[in-house]
Amino acid sequence: MKTIITAMTAVGMALACHAASAQDLGNDVTVTQQGIGNTAYAEQANSNPTYGNMHVTITQIGNDNHVGGPGATDGGVRQFENLGVSAVIRQEGMGNNAGITQTRNFGPVYPAVGQITQTGSNNSAMLRQYESSDLLATIEQRGTGNIANVDQTGATAQLMTIQNGVNNRVTIDYANGPYGGPSVRQDGEGNTATVYGDGVSLGGGPDIRQTGSFNSVTTTQILASDSTSQIRQQGIGNQADMTQTGSFQGLSIDQSGNGNLASISQTGISTGSGNDSNSAVIAQLGNSNTAIVRQVGAGYVANVNQVGSGNYTNIYQH
Repeated sequence: MKTIITAMTAVGMALACHAASAQDLGNDVTVTQQGIGNTAYAEQANSNPTYGNMHVTITQIGNDNHVGGPGATDGGVRQFENLGVSAVIRQEGMGNNAGITQTRNFGPVYPAVGQITQTGSNNSAMLRQYESSDLLATIEQRGTGNIANVDQTGATAQLMTIQNGVNNRVTIDYANGPYGGPSVRQDGEGNTATVYGDGVSLGGGPDIRQTGSFNSVTTTQILASDSTSQIRQQGIGNQADMTQTGSFQGLSIDQSGNGNLASISQTGISTGSGNDSNSAVIAQLGNSNTAIVRQVGAGYVANVNQVGSGNYTNIYQH
């Protein structure tokens, strides 16, 4: 078992040393920092199976704090080759950065849990979970100029991101497994969500809600098995895009506001219930809306309802 703790400022150093001592006994690392310009780094690897879960909790209160490098580009909390892990980062202040990387953590009852909570301005969060049996990720950001990047690969996975403020952005890349996400919620102006999928997701997929101005959503699911998605936007200048390939599919895009564009593309042959379902629903209420639906293969259903001025609808079925 290897544990590395790095923390700047006198308070952080004292707490980090105490955390390292506790880690030898109970697989726990706890760091609390208050002040300006603090940095923390924690690594847990190759745990003793007797101890089970590995825990890291980092709390930073103040300005300009880092868990990883600036922009959460490197370092941060690294947990790999353990039974089960959990990393919880809480930051309050301005200019905070966070990073969590969890790799190859397997256990019959132990999940890999990553949680980042940021409150303030200019926050950025990075959460990466790779090659683990059970994944759970939660990121919450409240403030201005927040950025979150999440990447998951595992047997089972659940993901939720929440952003409140201005100029928020979420980028999610996910892969295989019985799935309970992603779920992205953005409130404010200038928000952007880009969600990509690969492999099979059972009974899950994007559930994206945006409220505000200049919001944009782009999602892609490939070989998506149960294939369900729902996107809702309210505001001005919203744009939604969705592409699904494979299996049972579905979709719903609901937009209210001005200048909205919704586009749905579905490709695949259903191996599910008797009607071989493709399905797409677009409802837009507002001005200058445009809806485009393209469906290739099997059951085909499209329902477009637009109320307002300057709406345009294009449906292609094969």
